[in-house]
Amino acid sequence: MIPRWSATASAATGCTGAAGLTAAVATSPPATYVSESGVPGAPHAGLYAASMLFLALSLALLAIPARRSCWLIAASLALAAPLAAVSSAVHCSPGCPLPPYESPAPRDLVHAGAAIAALLLCALAILLYALRPPPDRWTGRLGIAVAYPPLLLSAAGILFAGRSLFTGVTERVALVAVSAWVVLTAIRHSKRP
Repeated sequence: MIPRWSATASAATGCTGAAGLTAAVATSPPATYVSESGVPGAPHAGLYAASMLFLALSLALLAIPARRSCWLIAASLALAAPLAAVSSAVHCSPGCPLPPYESPAPRDLVHAGAAIAALLLCALAILLYALRPPPDRWTGRLGIAVAYPPLLLSAAGILFAGRSLFTGVTERVALVAVSAWVVLTAIRHSKRP
């Protein structure tokens, strides 16, 4: 009963976090990083921070039913949760400077490092689901098809283009794809006996 309740709560908090993050980012120019919405003084900084906390909670709640599939999946989601929370609590400097094209402050590195590590752990969870037998395999393969392309393009944009329209758009698409995968996975777990 607890795994089903946790899965349902994960889906609800994931939807809330994704909707809030979308609203927080909606008014920012598409060539900016998503994290710039969380800089103190930004119009929706509080909404950004709260939304990231909801997404972190969603990951933590999803780790509970994921244990039934594989302890490594559960561990990767459980580790991603506090990292997502750190990316909410430690905001970046105005402009969210990132290497190799800009000079970041230490807090920029902490923020970006936590966010990137959380996404990498989510990508690992997706891959591990894809390697499981059915019905988990479908969940993982869907994640690979939907989330991996924008995640890879976003990483390439950060490394090879820096701040640009390409990077801003692919980062937004990647976050939507990963959030949607988390919600869908939580819904699938909530329907299991």
